[in-house]
Amino acid sequence: MIQRSMVSTRFQQLSSYEQFRVYRLLTKGETASDPELAAITLEAAGHFRSQNRVKARVFRWVPIVLALCLAVGALPDAVEGQVGVVFFLVFILLSVVANFMLNPWTRPKNVAKSMEASRRAVASRS
Repeated sequence: MIQRSMVSTRFQQLSSYEQFRVYRLLTKGETASDPELAAITLEAAGHFRSQNRVKARVFRWVPIVLALCLAVGALPDAVEGQVGVVFFLVFILLSVVANFMLNPWTRPKNVAKSMEASRRAVASRS
């Protein structure tokens, strides 16, 4: 998630549900219909865009590598019939995939779209 020290106090004051909405808007490349939430989405998108490329690549590729390692690690246990270990590894694998799908770092083009849409929404309501 976004580092707390790098985010405005308005984002920190949002409920967990609203923070999740901001992440989903960034991941989908959309903006909020609420002008205040659109402004917060614009700030969050600016945060994600301003980070260096190395950090963005790490957040993008580490989940993929981790998912592949977990899948390969589960194969020998599946062959040996160790169901408990396989379920545990598959659960972790699904968690990594869910993080990959919900993390704005993995979709920089959508963050850019969300930033532009939020900028237009804030400008049209001002």
